[in-house]
Amino acid sequence: MKKYGHIIKFERIRQNLKQVQLSEGICTPSYLSRIENNSIVPTDEVLLELFNRLNITYSNSSLTDEEFMEKMRTIYSKALKYRDSNWVSISLKEILETKYLFSNPMQFHTFILMLVRLKIISNQGISDDIQSFMLSISKFIDDFNPYQSFLYYSCLGYFNYFKNDLTKSLKCLEKAAFLIPECKFKEFESADFYNVFGILNLYHNNLILSLESFSKAQDFFNKELLLSRAVETYISSAIAYKRASNLEKHFEYLSLAEKLAKDAIMTENLALIYSNLANYYSINNNIDLALINYHKSLDFSTDPFVKLRIIYSIVLQYSITYNFKKVVEWCEKGLMEYNTNQSHLTKNLYHHFQIHLSIHNDYEDFETKVKDAVQYFKEINDYRNAHKYAILIANFFKNAGKYKKATNFFVLANEYLAKKEKRLFKEEI
Repeated sequence: MKKYGHIIKFERIRQNLKQVQLSEGICTPSYLSRIENNSIVPTDEVLLELFNRLNITYSNSSLTDEEFMEKMRTIYSKALKYRDSNWVSISLKEILETKYLFSNPMQFHTFILMLVRLKIISNQGISDDIQSFMLSISKFIDDFNPYQSFLYYSCLGYFNYFKNDLTKSLKCLEKAAFLIPECKFKEFESADFYNVFGILNLYHNNLILSLESFSKAQDFFNKELLLSRAVETYISSAIAYKRASNLEKHFEYLSLAEKLAKDAIMTENLALIYSNLANYYSINNNIDLALINYHKSLDFSTDPFVKLRIIYSIVLQYSITYNFKKVVEWCEKGLMEYNTNQSHLTKNLYHHFQIHLSIHNDYEDFETKVKDAVQYFKEINDYRNAHKYAILIANFFKNAGKYKKATNFFVLANEYLAKKEKRLFKEEI
């Protein structure tokens, strides 16, 4: 007979129920425990009562576990190759409507982990639903094979990425990367992983590792003519070379990306490319060309997150040229855009706009706005900006003769600097 204890256990944990709550009036908690461990097969009556209490519905499919998983793998493959969130959402809905029940626990674990990955791709990055799935499947981690462990730590890394906790995200992906030699991968899966792994290493300034990761992803994307994904890696590689102060390679990779994106009319990618070209011209002190490219980037952008980053870059360019009237104008545009499309991903830019606006409006509410920013950046472990703004407000208090407050923020700034540089000690001040 088929056993479904793993499904009952998964749903019970996901719905935050204890064994005594689920079993009440149906069976004893110890009997439920044996059902969940698949050590016994309950009667049809007990099984149905447990399913009803957990709102588990199912259909009588003629497919075997392996046949259904093959359908899932096909969707998973296409999702990781093309990253089309709308298509993934439709496919997710179709596969969930099937209401298939896995009798094989290992197949069930793989299905749930792939399901979480698809939910993340379909722009459900930090939903409560995904959080409950991750918590529930984590209780089976001792039963995972290496591939399932890779999927689990990858999903946990992507989940933390969308929560904007990039430090925790990288740690999870490093655990996943450690498992790669033990796994048999399809190329599309390793390419997608290395692309994200490269981005996170780039954020943490691990430039050699990020470039190696992008190169591995590029090889597959180019071979399979996945031009949009290839362009992504060219842009990321260009950014890595810029951080390595190799501006020649930086410009070369941006030019490659621009050619591919223009040929295939990749609007959002062109927005990123022109934004990075603008930054290249800014580094070379050509502010006019920088602003031209930022405005081109804004013309192509439809993503609110990208638009806000571009607007902030324009604010910085006008700040460099002391055109404070334009700084105020573009800060107000940025806040208007943020208020229209509020997101945890753009909250950092909200704080940047608020502080710039305050500085150029006679320091209106300056203390409150900077303190809020310091607290926010500290909470998301962005110690670079936490340090920057702690120094800013410390100097503000020092210049105002408020030396005790100034000292408190200089101490905080020193603490954030140590964390930013990953030092185990703090400089004495």
